[in-house]
Amino acid sequence: MAEGVTGHRICCFGDSLVNGVRDGDKGGWPIRLGRRLLDEAKRETTIYNLGIRAETSEGLKARWKFEAELRMVPEFPTVLMFSFGVNDANHAEDRGEETTMRVSPAKSAANAAEIIGEASKLAPTLWIGPQAVIDGGKSSKEINERLEGLNQIYAETARGFDVPYLDLHAMTLADQDWQRALRRGDGYHPDRAGYDRIAELIWNWDGWKRALGL
Repeated sequence: MAEGVTGHRICCFGDSLVNGVRDGDKGGWPIRLGRRLLDEAKRETTIYNLGIRAETSEGLKARWKFEAELRMVPEFPTVLMFSFGVNDANHAEDRGEETTMRVSPAKSAANAAEIIGEASKLAPTLWIGPQAVIDGGKSSKEINERLEGLNQIYAETARGFDVPYLDLHAMTLADQDWQRALRRGDGYHPDRAGYDRIAELIWNWDGWKRALGL
């Protein structure tokens, strides 16, 4: 592609791990992908970071399509990217119980199927699986166990809709660089090095390369 060519409009939907909470460079992995598209692929791509802190799949289901359609124009191809699940797996705040998820597995699965099924009809869609929280005490271990279950459901859902899925849970649970980044953050959100890591994994992912024609 010639230098300076305008590329895609990429809408990145999700929670605080999309938004970039605790990221000293600001913008999370979406802005890093945008910079690399400009610097390395010479594409002036428009990146929309549409992450909302603490949002579950329930909130995402209610808003994503309206926000995506506002940003879609016939002149430029659109890619829709989604990453969610950690808040679904988190402890229910209203009851203060570590045995109750904010969104049940069945409801999270249904929400995911509705979101991804509709998105894949609207534009090329990519799904970034949930990242592990810190491998620490009882509370975080319980969340990671829930995330493991949701990740399996999400991966199966992605296959059903033929949507590329980047499975990150087991890798981030075992990856010491990610875990150190979480310790430097708050256990749920990494510091800037963690967002660098996720951006690198997405950049090298075949699903991303095919969707962007890299």
